[in-house]
Amino acid sequence: MAELKRKVFHILDLVPLSTSSVAPAFSISAAYGVMTEIMGVHATMSVLVAFPFFLMASLLLRKLNKISPNAGASYHWGAKLVGKRYGLFQFWIVSLAYFLSLPPIVIPAGEYTLDLLYRIGIISYSFESSVLWDSIVGIAWVIVSAIPLILGAKPTAKLTEAFLAVELAVLVSFIAIGIYSIPRSINPFSPSMLFDGSFLFSPRGFLGLAATLVIVATILDGWEIDSYASEESQKPTQWPGLSGIAGLAIVFSIYMVTMPLMSMETPTSALSVSVDPLATWASQVIPRYVWVMDIAVISSTASSLWLTAYILSRVWYSAGREGILPSKFSSVTGNGSPWVAVVSITLLEVVVQILQLSSPSLQSFFGLVLTAAGAFLSLEFSMDALTITYLVVKGSIPQRYGAVSLPTALFMSSVVFLGILDAGQAFGINSSQYALVLLSLILPGLLFLLRNRKMKLVEVKLDDLERDVRKDPT
Repeated sequence: MAELKRKVFHILDLVPLSTSSVAPAFSISAAYGVMTEIMGVHATMSVLVAFPFFLMASLLLRKLNKISPNAGASYHWGAKLVGKRYGLFQFWIVSLAYFLSLPPIVIPAGEYTLDLLYRIGIISYSFESSVLWDSIVGIAWVIVSAIPLILGAKPTAKLTEAFLAVELAVLVSFIAIGIYSIPRSINPFSPSMLFDGSFLFSPRGFLGLAATLVIVATILDGWEIDSYASEESQKPTQWPGLSGIAGLAIVFSIYMVTMPLMSMETPTSALSVSVDPLATWASQVIPRYVWVMDIAVISSTASSLWLTAYILSRVWYSAGREGILPSKFSSVTGNGSPWVAVVSITLLEVVVQILQLSSPSLQSFFGLVLTAAGAFLSLEFSMDALTITYLVVKGSIPQRYGAVSLPTALFMSSVVFLGILDAGQAFGINSSQYALVLLSLILPGLLFLLRNRKMKLVEVKLDDLERDVRKDPT
């Protein structure tokens, strides 16, 4: 059986991967405008409320990585520790979570690239505002992002580190400028920007917070990439999970500084309608250099594109060797790249973009379907938490893990439910439509349950040092 390349990632590779996969600059640009539209200057509160539950999820994934490091991560844990049918259904949920996350990255990749080229005078406004060219450049990014994945895990990590360095250098520079500009703030800082109790005790405020939490779920994920990279890690049971916690903490810190600055220094009316809130903020604090912020957002978007595909390629590789998908999906190149999975993902991304471009009705349909990505990401973490809860009930692990897993499962499940309830406010679509989309996407997953007998769990062979860690009863 072909294997991924072993002992590739040091923890100094895994932490940048986990940080870059969340894509702080892209996430802020994609989400903060809508968050501000719903909660105004208090939008950062939603991140503060959600963070503890995502932190708990990261702690649970660290435990699961200690038990069984595997490229299939979530679905493999479910199959091994709960049951094959549970794992097979979880495979479908995980596949939906990451595949549906890809197209919403592709078009912004094209938009931000064209915006940068327009700002520095290379293209005209007609090109910059063209939907056709947005798609063409986005498809070009899809193809480019497949290259590091085909080259292997280490080139992917090194390219990611370079792009992350650019992204963080620009963000830190603008944060410094933003702090210097605080005396000229439009909206003076108030503790209520970070936490306003009125959102918890009024029906309208709570529904607004709930709608924003649905969006926040899409900007606090990605750190779990290290779990899917565990087989390629130098210390499979020690570093994966730990680096995810570090990546989540780094991005949370960036959000908690950047978002309040944006709300303080930019008119709320401008942020709430902006398709690129970071650029809108930059235009307030240092107008001549907005194009520099575009570089950060493009770097963030591009790395997010190939890292999301990286996760999905490892899931499909694992599914190929375990009999869930055709065995061809477990094929790897000489450098350990699961090339069939990578090429399949790339082709599917291109097809979706072409279909969206070919028909306004199809574009509207895909737009509706793609709003479901956040729901399936939340379901993924919820099922991981339920896996831990199952182990606690069986007595396989200490009961203290239940104090973390139960609130995590409840919160993540609630995000999905609230997403349906508040679909109009969060996504601008009818709640019944959103519920129907989720149901229609979930139902095909039941077909994978029929592959119960064909599924063969594959355990990663670890050296003696890692086996000792794996026996750790905690």
